[in-house]
Amino acid sequence: MQHDFQADIEKLEEGVLPENWEWVGSSKLAKVAKFNGQPVSYYKEFMPKSRLDVLKSKILGSRCEHWIKQAEISSQNGFAVPEVLSTGSLKNKNPYLVTAAGPSKAVPDYLYKHNAPSETVRREWLKSFAQYVGKMHKAGIVHGDLRAGNILMSVENGKPEFVMIDIERNSYHKEVPLRLVKKNLVQLIKRLPFHFVSATDRMRFLKYYNIAYGRFSKEELKRLGYDVIKLVKKQNLWGEG
Repeated sequence: MQHDFQADIEKLEEGVLPENWEWVGSSKLAKVAKFNGQPVSYYKEFMPKSRLDVLKSKILGSRCEHWIKQAEISSQNGFAVPEVLSTGSLKNKNPYLVTAAGPSKAVPDYLYKHNAPSETVRREWLKSFAQYVGKMHKAGIVHGDLRAGNILMSVENGKPEFVMIDIERNSYHKEVPLRLVKKNLVQLIKRLPFHFVSATDRMRFLKYYNIAYGRFSKEELKRLGYDVIKLVKKQNLWGEG
């Protein structure tokens, strides 16, 4: 039987933690809590950036509504997202969302060098993740914040499975603009230390990413790699940890 979240949500809005709940760190634009009962779930209140943001949401839809829309697009294209358990508006008019938790670990928990049972297995996981991102772009989906931690991962019968989270800023395109390809790849490799993810790993990722995407020639892929490196270095975030 699914947990009845309504009474819990009323308390969470007031800043009170119900039984089996804990607060989770988040940006200033959200209030997040985790339910440790059954099913393990996450509550997210979407906070407005400004009064203008409130007005824009009335015309363009709230970030919560956008999350739900992007979840439908992702699911229709074969990409898993957390199941929506409850959604609505709070007394303060802020929208909220309760979703199932999904896997307990994210991509970095598997791809860092000390986390895999062998280097061969780790490389296979890296290949699978690269192909996942390539297929995502091929489907026209751009993640709003494609840091590796925003893709949850589990391994079932030796096969990696992925679930994307924090999708309220995702966008959908018939063909992904090159600037957004670069933006996602920059987001992905920022702050990944070289002693965890080597330069060879990064080139291997780009290779299998493009095998799945099928968009770039050999020379175009090489140019793309250089452009991404330049952008990351410009932000002073190249493998700094």
